[in-house]
Amino acid sequence: MIPGHFEHHAPSTVDEAIKLLSEKEDAKILAGGHSLLPMMKLRFAEPMHLIDINGVSELKGIREEGGKIYIGAMTTENELIASELLNQKCPLVPEVARLIADPQVRNCGTVGGDVVHGDPGNDHPSTMMA
Repeated sequence: MIPGHFEHHAPSTVDEAIKLLSEKEDAKILAGGHSLLPMMKLRFAEPMHLIDINGVSELKGIREEGGKIYIGAMTTENELIASELLNQKCPLVPEVARLIADPQVRNCGTVGGDVVHGDPGNDHPSTMMA
Protein backbone atom coordinates (compact mmCIF):
# COMPACT_ATOMS: atom_id res chain seq x y z
CA MET A 1 0.00 0.00 0.00
CA ILE A 2 1.07 3.61 -0.51
CA PRO A 3 1.09 6.09 2.40
CA GLY A 4 -1.44 8.92 2.42
CA HIS A 5 -0.50 12.49 1.51
CA PHE A 6 1.82 14.31 3.92
CA GLU A 7 4.13 17.31 3.97
CA HIS A 8 7.83 16.62 4.52
CA HIS A 9 9.84 19.03 6.70
CA ALA A 10 13.61 18.77 7.18
CA PRO A 11 14.84 20.99 10.01
CA SER A 12 18.58 21.39 10.53
CA THR A 13 18.49 22.19 14.26
CA VAL A 14 16.66 20.94 17.34
CA ASP A 15 15.06 24.38 17.76
CA GLU A 16 13.66 24.23 14.21
CA ALA A 17 12.28 20.74 14.86
CA ILE A 18 10.61 21.87 18.10
CA LYS A 19 9.10 24.89 16.35
CA LEU A 20 7.69 22.69 13.59
CA LEU A 21 6.24 20.26 16.15
CA SER A 22 4.52 23.10 17.98
CA GLU A 23 3.16 24.67 14.77
CA LYS A 24 2.03 21.61 12.82
CA GLU A 25 -0.95 19.62 13.94
CA ASP A 26 -0.76 15.88 13.50
CA ALA A 27 3.02 15.84 13.00
CA LYS A 28 5.27 12.83 13.48
CA ILE A 29 9.03 12.74 13.79
CA LEU A 30 10.88 10.66 11.21
CA ALA A 31 14.23 9.28 12.31
CA GLY A 32 15.21 5.78 11.14
CA GLY A 33 11.66 5.08 10.01
CA HIS A 34 11.57 1.38 10.91
CA SER A 35 8.41 1.74 12.97
CA LEU A 36 6.63 4.72 11.42
CA LEU A 37 7.03 4.02 7.69
CA PRO A 38 5.51 0.51 7.72
CA MET A 39 2.57 1.86 9.76
CA MET A 40 2.13 4.65 7.19
CA LYS A 41 2.22 2.20 4.28
CA LEU A 42 -0.58 0.21 5.93
CA ARG A 43 -2.37 3.47 6.80
CA PHE A 44 -2.34 2.67 10.51
CA ALA A 45 -0.61 6.04 10.88
CA GLU A 46 -1.53 8.95 8.61
CA PRO A 47 0.31 12.04 9.81
CA MET A 48 -0.22 15.25 7.86
CA HIS A 49 3.36 16.35 8.52
CA LEU A 50 6.61 14.38 8.76
CA ILE A 51 9.43 16.15 10.54
CA ASP A 52 12.59 14.46 9.29
CA ILE A 53 15.35 14.92 11.88
CA ASN A 54 18.05 13.08 9.94
CA GLY A 55 19.74 16.39 9.15
CA VAL A 56 19.94 17.53 12.78
CA SER A 57 23.63 16.93 13.47
CA GLU A 58 23.40 17.87 17.16
CA LEU A 59 21.36 14.68 17.72
CA LYS A 60 24.09 12.41 16.38
CA GLY A 61 27.19 10.93 17.93
CA ILE A 62 28.71 9.47 21.06
CA ARG A 63 30.92 11.48 23.38
CA GLU A 64 32.29 11.54 26.90
CA GLU A 65 32.03 14.73 28.88
CA GLY A 66 32.61 15.25 32.59
CA GLY A 67 32.80 11.54 33.30
CA LYS A 68 29.48 10.83 31.57
CA ILE A 69 28.80 9.23 28.19
CA TYR A 70 26.29 10.95 25.93
CA ILE A 71 24.61 9.12 23.07
CA GLY A 72 22.64 11.23 20.59
CA ALA A 73 19.12 10.17 19.71
CA MET A 74 20.02 9.85 16.01
CA THR A 75 22.94 7.51 16.69
CA THR A 76 22.40 4.23 14.85
CA GLU A 77 22.76 0.75 16.30
CA ASN A 78 25.85 0.15 14.13
CA GLU A 79 27.45 3.33 15.44
CA LEU A 80 27.00 1.94 18.97
CA ILE A 81 28.66 -1.31 17.90
CA ALA A 82 31.61 0.50 16.27
CA SER A 83 32.18 3.01 19.08
CA GLU A 84 35.61 2.58 20.69
CA LEU A 85 34.43 4.66 23.64
CA LEU A 86 31.47 2.40 24.36
CA ASN A 87 33.41 -0.80 23.75
CA GLN A 88 36.00 0.34 26.30
CA LYS A 89 33.85 2.01 28.95
CA CYS A 90 30.35 0.58 28.58
CA PRO A 91 30.57 -2.68 26.58
CA LEU A 92 27.03 -3.77 27.45
CA VAL A 93 25.58 -1.15 25.07
CA PRO A 94 27.37 -2.35 21.90
CA GLU A 95 26.85 -5.96 22.97
CA VAL A 96 23.09 -5.44 23.12
CA ALA A 97 23.11 -3.47 19.84
CA ARG A 98 24.70 -6.48 18.10
CA LEU A 99 21.63 -8.54 19.04
CA ILE A 100 19.10 -6.12 17.57
CA ALA A 101 17.42 -7.26 14.36
CA ASP A 102 19.55 -7.54 11.24
CA PRO A 103 22.28 -5.40 9.61
CA GLN A 104 19.78 -3.37 7.59
CA VAL A 105 17.88 -2.34 10.71
CA ARG A 106 21.09 -1.67 12.63
CA ASN A 107 22.26 0.65 9.82
CA CYS A 108 19.12 2.80 10.01
CA GLY A 109 17.55 2.15 13.39
CA THR A 110 18.35 4.82 15.96
CA VAL A 111 18.73 4.84 19.72
CA GLY A 112 16.11 7.58 19.99
CA GLY A 113 13.66 5.63 17.87
CA ASP A 114 14.14 2.55 20.02
CA VAL A 115 13.53 4.53 23.19
CA VAL A 116 10.55 6.66 22.12
CA HIS A 117 8.72 3.93 20.22
CA GLY A 118 7.66 2.61 23.61
CA ASP A 119 7.63 -1.08 22.75
CA PRO A 120 8.17 -3.01 26.00
CA GLY A 121 10.49 -5.37 24.10
CA ASN A 122 12.90 -2.61 23.10
CA ASP A 123 16.38 -3.13 24.43
CA HIS A 124 17.96 0.26 25.07
CA PRO A 125 15.89 1.68 27.94
CA SER A 126 16.73 -1.20 30.27
CA THR A 127 20.31 -1.50 28.99
CA MET A 128 21.03 2.15 29.67
CA MET A 129 19.60 1.90 33.17
CA ALA A 130 22.02 -0.92 34.03
